[in-house]
Amino acid sequence: MIKIKMNFQANVEKLAVKLAEELAPTSIIPLIRVCEIVLDDTSSETSLSIEEALGYVRKSLESIGLRYRRIYVKNDCIFINDCESGDERVEIPLLFCPFCGFSTPYEEVYWIHVKSHGAL
Repeated sequence: MIKIKMNFQANVEKLAVKLAEELAPTSIIPLIRVCEIVLDDTSSETSLSIEEALGYVRKSLESIGLRYRRIYVKNDCIFINDCESGDERVEIPLLFCPFCGFSTPYEEVYWIHVKSHGAL
């Protein structure tokens, strides 16, 4: 069995889902264990070589747009030095003018704008 180790759990889950799609015809099942994926080939007629697995991993990483610094192989383990997922974006709260709907994330600009309506 080949192991794929990564840094971030969210990325492990995304990669495992994509690998499941890619490896479905081969009957190889990716299993998630904390921050690693184990490619279970016990139900497959043929075993997967580390080179073939590396090809599937690179293809899957590219197709889901997962960023990583480097990939290296040691024995039957593929190590991926991945970056944090960019999906968790911090949204800046906006302030809306009650008179015209003008919006800004900056409180000072908001108050200057509201004063321009002669409200304060």
